[in-house]
Amino acid sequence: MKICEFCKVEVEEDSRFCPLCRNAIPPWTEGDKEEPAPSPRKPKEAGRSIRRWALEILSLIAATGAVVVLAIDLASDMSITWARYPLIFIALLWLSVHMAVLFSHRAWVYLPAQIAAVCLFLFLLDLFTPGPAWFVPLALPVILLTVTIPVLTLVTARKLVLSTFSSVIAAIVASGVLAVGLELLINSYFAHRWFLSWSAVTFGCMMLLVLLMFYLRRWFRVRREEIRKLLHL
Repeated sequence: MKICEFCKVEVEEDSRFCPLCRNAIPPWTEGDKEEPAPSPRKPKEAGRSIRRWALEILSLIAATGAVVVLAIDLASDMSITWARYPLIFIALLWLSVHMAVLFSHRAWVYLPAQIAAVCLFLFLLDLFTPGPAWFVPLALPVILLTVTIPVLTLVTARKLVLSTFSSVIAAIVASGVLAVGLELLINSYFAHRWFLSWSAVTFGCMMLLVLLMFYLRRWFRVRREEIRKLLHL
């Protein structure tokens, strides 16, 4: 057996070209040189094939899991009860992976699609869960707040062309605001009134961290030359 020097795959003795990478197998005869070699596979085409195979395998696994869960639930009491929840989760996982593969280079498409998938997942859970509805009064506002604040922070940092230090400060402040907003929404739903407790402490600690970072930045700027001399920079 010959070994292809390009992809290290074993090929037949009489093979003129590698069946995997399509490169010519040396030594070749004059007739082999005149025969046009099949065009090597392009990296993009190979990547698409791998992604397609991965999605097909994932779909097969997801379908198998769904059938097994459904069959067990039907076999227990001849009705669909608890199987709804793992089926919804399997569908969300399948959809999320598909979107991640298909829109890996299109974040502006993937993020809204992923958010919509999570909203649909929570809505179906709320629909199948007994008791008062919680998707509209709780889950949806939490999702919108969790998405809106980071997006606004990122857009502001890009529009104002903030430095790395300023971007970190903006992210810390946004995290504190997010914590306050989340506690207000949670307390409004469960306690039916607006009040702050742990989020106020979290926000205060983050503001102290911001002040500390500004102080350290000013301290290093004032003593920059001294630090360089001490460290021989």
